[in-house]
Order: sequence, then structure tokens, then C-alpha cells
Amino acid sequence: MDTPFVYKGQVYTCYQAYAHCSKLLKTVGQRVTQGEDIGIEAGHGSRGPRDYGSHVDLDTYCFIKGQKIHLNFELLAGSLDPDDFIETIEMMKVGSRGLDVRWLQQKLNITADGKFGNQTKQAVENYQRNQRDLLVDGIAGSNTCKKLGLFGYAIYARGVTLIKTQPIEEDEITDPQRKFQFVPKSDEEPLLANWVEDEGNHWKFELKTPRNGLFNWYAFKAHVEIVQGYEEDNDDLGDLDQPFIEEENKASGQLTRWEKALKDCPTEGCKKATSDPENISPPGVAASHEIARRDMKHLTPERLSSLKKASQKLDVPVAIAAALASRESHLGGVLGMFGNNPGWGDNNHGWGILQVDRRHHNLVGLNDPYSQAHVEQALGIFSRYRDQVKNNHSGWSDENVLKGACVAYNSGVSNVVTIAGMNRGTTHNDYGDDVIARAQFYLEKLE
Repeated sequence: MDTPFVYKGQVYTCYQAYAHCSKLLKTVGQRVTQGEDIGIEAGHGSRGPRDYGSHVDLDTYCFIKGQKIHLNFELLAGSLDPDDFIETIEMMKVGSRGLDVRWLQQKLNITADGKFGNQTKQAVENYQRNQRDLLVDGIAGSNTCKKLGLFGYAIYARGVTLIKTQPIEEDEITDPQRKFQFVPKSDEEPLLANWVEDEGNHWKFELKTPRNGLFNWYAFKAHVEIVQGYEEDNDDLGDLDQPFIEEENKASGQLTRWEKALKDCPTEGCKKATSDPENISPPGVAASHEIARRDMKHLTPERLSSLKKASQKLDVPVAIAAALASRESHLGGVLGMFGNNPGWGDNNHGWGILQVDRRHHNLVGLNDPYSQAHVEQALGIFSRYRDQVKNNHSGWSDENVLKGACVAYNSGVSNVVTIAGMNRGTTHNDYGDDVIARAQFYLEKLE
């Protein structure tokens, strides 16, 4: 049938199947009008249903992400994959409807009703005219949306609800600092998150801006709706003069700002839990250096070139990039091992030499675990975390910001709270110190 079905802001075509008929009177695709006979119900007999009277089964379904979903069961019973409950941004133009349109309208500072009409088209055109590299067509495609900052996730409330710091029933929470009221169409909406994770009947997410001093929160799935935006490209290096200054410093043999921070960063190196599997003793800075040295056998000229290119683009020392890859995958040496598929690690959750987690990010560069796209995505994530740590701790030195970014790459920005305790909660409780130590080794060894 031609009647559209709107689900999570997207429009799908419905299909109907007639089963247990003794005879079909119409063919697939044939148009019918109200009152026409479509089939003859099944009767009793050896070839018909044994436990029922004469009847016809009517099955209504649509295709979502290439899968046949029954509207009367799987869809309404909520047994779809969790990703099906998160709306993704599509190309938006006149006639589009949904939360993605609403998010777009909020970015344009116009009435946010979720309907792309002439007013929204005009606002998009006005925005595009003010951008030198956008086509003025009134259509919000990926380039326009990225320019407007539709990154990460936008979380909308279905009704007045609570966002909580742990997945428990609302009436069990008594501490007002552990929850806050989330009101639709208020100044709090939408909540912007770096990532969203499925937790059964809850969504867990990391906010871009903390609430009550906290980044990680939970919400009942039934209470919120989510739109997934784009991954941040991090092409903007800030002051336009800075890249030229950095290049001049490199040409003259001077360290860049973040290379200097790396060189001067205090570190205790790795802990025993990291050095023991490598048969290195004792743990510490020397152990981290030895692991980094061993991993260099996996650093081919092609891989080093890829790391350097991304590092220059994103203002991240190549030594940091190599150290992260060393800690995450031994510079690719353990990819596809320990039950993981080729190119994968961490129980098939982490992709590539820098182990970008598919649970938190939309993976790119899946054609090659050493691809330029993958490396740039990973270092873009690191660069964004570095900026967030710097903003959250404006009094910290560059050295501590850099180590905090390393910690955030492993356990999230919300784990970077104090200088003394930032490694707590990371893998083996040493991630930041170990990566810094390995990077200091590579700072001396990599040209």
C-alpha cells in the first residue's frame, strides 16, 4: 500500500501480506480500491489450518535499514536494534520533517517545529551566502550541517523527565545533585553529547558540557529521543598564524608548543599490570620506553607517513600519535589477534591501529586499519579531547592538559578531574603516564 509510515522522523513505505488464503485474487503490486476482494479465506481440511476457523492472516511491515520489520510486533514491541531508535541526520530540504530538522532550526535560531518549510529554506540560504565554501541552494546537506556544528548527538525529551547519574528508578534518587529535570522546548534542550551507549532500558551518554559538574548521565529510553550528528573534523587549528609558526619552529629545529609540553611532562611510566605481559621488569619509565622500542618494528615508512600527515593537520605531535598506537595496538602488531577479526581489537569493538571504538564513534576508513581516514579520525578525537580538557581546567599547564587528553582518549573527558588522580579508572590505571613516557621515547627517535 502507498500509505507512508513515519518512524523516528523518517518516512517508510508500508507493505501488507495476506496469508492462509485458499486463493489470491490480486497480484503483487496491483492497485486495489476499498471494497474490492483481495483473496478468499482458507477453509477447513487437510491442507488448511487445523486449529482455527476460516481466516486470513494480515501481515503489515516495512523495511528499516534493509531489514523486514513487522509493524504489529517487532517495531511496536521495541525489539529493534538500539541504533534504530537513534535518528540520523539526512539531507534536509523543503518537505523534510523530524528531530534532525528541529536541530537544524535551533542552530539557525529560527522557530524549531521540526518541519522544513519556506522559512527554513530561506534561513539555510542566508547562512550559505555568508559561507565562502557552501553552495547556496537552500538544502541542508552534510557540508552545511557540519558548518553549523551538528556534531555528536542531540538528546530531546519526550516530556518532562529526569536525567540521572546512574540507571536506577527515579524514586530511589534523593540527592538533587545526582539528577536534573529535563523539560522539552526549554533552554536545556537539546542536550548535546559526545557519545551515546545502549544500557538496556537506559541510554548512557557523555555530555559536551557538564551538568551539576558531571559529564556522564543516564536517561530512560522511553523518555528521550536522540539524533546522531556528524563526527567533528577538527580541521580548524585556531589562530591562522599558528600553523605557520609551528612550521617555522620545525624548520629551525625548535619544538612546537605541544612537543615542548610533551618533553617537559612529568611521568611515572607504566605500572606492573602493563609491563608484566611484556616480560619487562621493573615497571616505570624505562619499561614504557622498552615497549615503545619493540613496537617500532611495526612502524613501516607508510604508517609513519600517515601518522605524520595527520599529526601536522591536527596539531598533535607525531610522537603522541605513535605512542597512542603503541599502547592501543602495538602499532598494529596485535590487530586481528586474540579472537578479533582482521583489523580489529578489544573484542571486535576497536578498529585500526589507533583503536577507535565503534560503540562511541561512527567509524571511517574501514577499508584499511592503517588508512589515512582512520588515523585522522583518531587524532581528531584526541585533539577534541585536548581542547575540552583545556577548557574544563583553564588553570592547568600544557603538560597536564596533554596528559589529560591521553587519559581522555582511553576513558573519556569526564575521568579527567584532578592532576594527581587522572590515571585512576584508565586501563591498568596508568594509561596517561604510560603514553606520555612512550611518546617521550618517540620524540627522540622519530624524525
